[in-house]
Amino acid sequence: MIPARVIHINTERGWRGGEVQTLVLARGLARRGHPCLLVAPPASPLQGKAEMAGLPVAPLRSRGEFDLFAVARLARLFRSFRPDLVHYHTSHAITLGTLASLRSGRVAAIATRRVSFPLSRNPLARWKYTRRVDRVIAVSHGILELLAAAGVPRERINVIPSAVDLDRFRELPAREESRESLGYAQSDFVVGAIGHLAEHKGHAVLLEAVRHLAPQHPALRFLLVGQGELKDDLLRRIRTLGLEARVRLLGFADEVAEILPALDVLAFPSLSGEGSPAVLKEAMACGVPVVASRISGVEEVVRDGAEGILVPPGNAAALAEALVRIASDRSLGIEFGRRGRERAREFGADKMLDATVAVYRALLEENRP
Repeated sequence: MIPARVIHINTERGWRGGEVQTLVLARGLARRGHPCLLVAPPASPLQGKAEMAGLPVAPLRSRGEFDLFAVARLARLFRSFRPDLVHYHTSHAITLGTLASLRSGRVAAIATRRVSFPLSRNPLARWKYTRRVDRVIAVSHGILELLAAAGVPRERINVIPSAVDLDRFRELPAREESRESLGYAQSDFVVGAIGHLAEHKGHAVLLEAVRHLAPQHPALRFLLVGQGELKDDLLRRIRTLGLEARVRLLGFADEVAEILPALDVLAFPSLSGEGSPAVLKEAMACGVPVVASRISGVEEVVRDGAEGILVPPGNAAALAEALVRIASDRSLGIEFGRRGRERAREFGADKMLDATVAVYRALLEENRP
C-alpha cells in the first residue's frame, strides 16, 4: 500500500480508552510510514503524549460540535495537510470534520465507534454516520448490530477490536514490589476495579458485594482506580457502609502496568455502554484473572470459565460469589491468568493496525479515479 496521509481527530479533553487507542493507532501508522497529523484539544493529555511520541499535533479548541471557528481551523488544516483520508475518533469530531470538508473539499472519511450505547434518535446522529462517513469501524460485533439497527449499511461497517500494547506489559514490577508501593500486605487478597467513576460502570454494585463479603472474608481488600463524577458519591457510600478499612479510591493512574501486578482479581462490574474494554485485555496481559459483567463487548473479550468469570450485570450477590470462588481456589486464579496471557495476544496492536490499514486500503482503492 502506498503510504496514506491521515488526519486523526479526537475532541476529548480527558484520557480514557478512546484516547489511548487513538494514540496507539496514530503512532503505529507513523512507524509504518503513513504520515499522520493528530488533531486534539490544546493542553490535553492526548496532545502531550502524542508530542512526546514524536507525532505532529495540531491543537484544536472547540466549544462544541458546531463551533464555526473550529470548523474553519479544520478546513485550513485539510487544505494544508491534504490528507488522503480523515479518521474521526469521537462523535463531535465527525460533525466538525464534516462541516470542514464542505468548505475544503470532500475527503474520504472513517469513524470509529467505541461505545455500545444506541445512536441517539436525533436525526443528526444517524446523518453523521451515514452521509459523509464512508466506513465505520466498530470495536465489537455488538456495536455493529446497534449501528446497523440505526440505519448504517452493514457493508460499510468493519469490526476491529481495540488493541492492547503488549510491549507495555513485558517487563512488569514484581508482585511484592507493586503491593508494597500500594500499601498492601502479601497476605491480602486484592480486588481492583479500574475505570472512569461513572454510574454505568457499576461501582455501586461492587460496593454492595463488598458489604456482603467483608464480615466473612477479612483478607479481602478493594482498590478503585480512576476519577469521575461519581467520586464524592462513592466516598459517601464507603463511609455509610463502614468500609473505609476495606475500600480505597486511588484516583487516576497514568500507568496501570504498575498497579495490575498487585491485584489478585480485576473486577469489572459495568452495567452497559462498553465497547471492547482495554482494561480487561491489559489485566489479561498481566496474568490477572477477571470477574466481569456479562454484557455486550465484554463477552467478546473474556470467555466465561476460560480467562475469568462472567456474572449478570447489576447482581451484587453473583459478583460476590465469583470473587470468593477465585479467592478460595488459588489454582483457579492461576489458570485463569495463564489463559488470559494467551488470550491477550489476540488483541495485540499489530493486529489492530493490520486490520485498520486494510480498511484504509479498500476505501482508497474504491475512491481511486
